[in-house]
Amino acid sequence: MKIGKQLPAVSAINPQERREALLRDAPAPLRAGTPVDTPHTETAPSKNTSFSLQLNQQLSSMQSADSYLGDLQTRLSQLKLNLSRQISSPQPNGEESIRQTVQQVGELLKERSKRSGNSLDANLKLRLTEPVRSRFSLQGLESLEKIRQSGRETLLFSGGRQLAEPVAVVLDDEMTDEQILRRFNGSLGQAGIRAELDQNGELKFSAREGDWQKLKDQLAVQGEGKLFDKGRYVRVQSEDEQLLSFPEELQLDSFRELRRLLDSVVAGLDKVTSLREQLSNRQQEIREFLARQAHADEKQWAMDFSRSVFNLMQRSPSSYAAVTQTVVAQATISRFAVVSLLS
Repeated sequence: MKIGKQLPAVSAINPQERREALLRDAPAPLRAGTPVDTPHTETAPSKNTSFSLQLNQQLSSMQSADSYLGDLQTRLSQLKLNLSRQISSPQPNGEESIRQTVQQVGELLKERSKRSGNSLDANLKLRLTEPVRSRFSLQGLESLEKIRQSGRETLLFSGGRQLAEPVAVVLDDEMTDEQILRRFNGSLGQAGIRAELDQNGELKFSAREGDWQKLKDQLAVQGEGKLFDKGRYVRVQSEDEQLLSFPEELQLDSFRELRRLLDSVVAGLDKVTSLREQLSNRQQEIREFLARQAHADEKQWAMDFSRSVFNLMQRSPSSYAAVTQTVVAQATISRFAVVSLLS
């Protein structure tokens, strides 16, 4: 799993050297959570407190995610052990032990949103810069080719109390993939639903997780007899994407089913382990950055940086207009904006 790293500036040097230093020294601004303790200094009022607060909030969110993933890792490790034992040497009470562990993992997965501080989605991807979204497919709308072949049709979507009024998606003949996506996004966007294509070219939808949980059981559609029935609303069946899921009825007397379940658990465990390692490294980067920032002087930083900018300009031909634009731009730009641009 990849966690994007947008790294802020720490020291004051010329723009080129500063950019190189950013990549080495500073962690990325991510998403808000609960602040944790950070070093307090006498020069705190002159610091960019909002920037440090943001990093502390990110740190808190990552700590919540790591705590949840630690518990999940423990449960998955136990399930992996039980499955391996049952495959290699079946035990009389082996199946019951597996069922209990699967139930425990399932209960833990249901607590993901609350336990992780809303920072992990159902695929266990870290979402610190945006609200967690659910990704799902809608039965009857999985294939763009099927939608294209059905031709002209108007689909009316109803969401009960979650939608003030039905929204219409108007489909025409011989539409391109991009046109189909625009039609769905233009209409379903009113309900907070976004249409997109997955890696296999299949049509998927996404919505904020909290909103989707309220809407999914009320979403219905009415068509014109092609994709969906005419004259009446039909409840739309959806299937949420998630990294780990278990069938309601486990066929544990089948070696193939045990093997399939074990492969799924191993894949999930590998992803959890990898993510925890990345979270650990990232938290350490943030702590080190905040420690370095504890004694930083904002005024001195601004003076040094502005001096390096003008020194760079003096080494190359320039005009009065260019200097004027630079002065005006620098006078109105904040440090946080500079940090974000350079990272």
